[in-house]
Amino acid sequence: MERTPQCPVFGNCGGCSMQDRDYAVQIELKKKELIVDFSLQKVGIKDDLKVFLKHEFNYRNRMDFPFSAEGLGQRKKGHFEKMVHFKKCHIANAGVQAVFDEVQAWFESQKDKLDVFDVVKTTGTIRYATIRSSFFSGESSVTFILNLDSLKIGEHKELIAGFAAGSKVQNVLIGLVKHNTDQSATPAVEVVKGSAYISERLGEKVFNYHTQGFFQSNSAVLMDIIYYIKDKVGAEYDTLIDLYGGVGTLGISLMDAAKEIFIVDNNGLNTSAGARNIEANNCKNVKFFEADAEKSSELGIDLAGKRSIFVLDPPRNGIQRKVFKYIKNTLPEKLIYVSCNPRRMAEDIKILSEDYELKDFAAFDMFPQTRHIEAVGEMVRKSKE
Repeated sequence: MERTPQCPVFGNCGGCSMQDRDYAVQIELKKKELIVDFSLQKVGIKDDLKVFLKHEFNYRNRMDFPFSAEGLGQRKKGHFEKMVHFKKCHIANAGVQAVFDEVQAWFESQKDKLDVFDVVKTTGTIRYATIRSSFFSGESSVTFILNLDSLKIGEHKELIAGFAAGSKVQNVLIGLVKHNTDQSATPAVEVVKGSAYISERLGEKVFNYHTQGFFQSNSAVLMDIIYYIKDKVGAEYDTLIDLYGGVGTLGISLMDAAKEIFIVDNNGLNTSAGARNIEANNCKNVKFFEADAEKSSELGIDLAGKRSIFVLDPPRNGIQRKVFKYIKNTLPEKLIYVSCNPRRMAEDIKILSEDYELKDFAAFDMFPQTRHIEAVGEMVRKSKE
């Protein structure tokens, strides 16, 4: 059933795509698409698929807002060079919206002094305000992305320092990117106020993450995923390996499920945050490896004679060939596969089905008002006959 979108720029903004549908309709459409993706691979999932959901609005803990002559906004759908403007982003959480309001008010008070970047001419200085606000902890940050090739960086740094001094935002940063790229985050940041790290509380655990790094965008639904996985994993394993582990969100949340936990991620920002998370959560049995998941077989993890389980949360392009080989060679008792791309997930599960059976499966609406959905599958090793 159709409805009137809450956002006045819906249809023009490149963000949301389903605000004109009742939320129940959105869920049914996502379920049907997911079931079709799996049926095409001849991987069976139930028609009464479980879908976990929380808030349909005000859920995102990160938003990247480009600047234009009118201030913050989003790219116009289908027109990268054009912008749409609004006073409220309906999918941003309350903390993100509060920072948006502060930055927009600052922009309007300083607009005569600010040199806004032109994406067509690739000239100008101030490009993005990348805003993050942890849903449960309430910590927030804003990173002002500037054009590295501008001759006006110094004066803009002074203006941003003025913003930081009078702002309620705990963490204010500046990042520099080349004029011919479109980056809204960069590892090379200057901390103006606070820290380059912020934290989120998920249940009894605290997770630090870098303001320029990856963290799941919907903390409330992430909690559902964690509880679901903990239920499927159980306990009493010797070894748990969390591949594509990020800052250790899943691996550390599962620290009681195995005697030893190994978390593998190839991003230095994630592994440095992971080291903080090991200390913050007093993890005596957790170790991080900064490495590609494809090199897991080279890390010296001994699985011989041990009960093992792998947690797989790959990027959108799925599991790599060498990771499939590693799984094939080690054959852990169970796999937990987490994916933001169910179509690719279905293809991967088809490959894994030679040795594993899909025992349980659920979807999680991590991205309301869009066509995207997260999925988690529990796979158990087939018994040898």
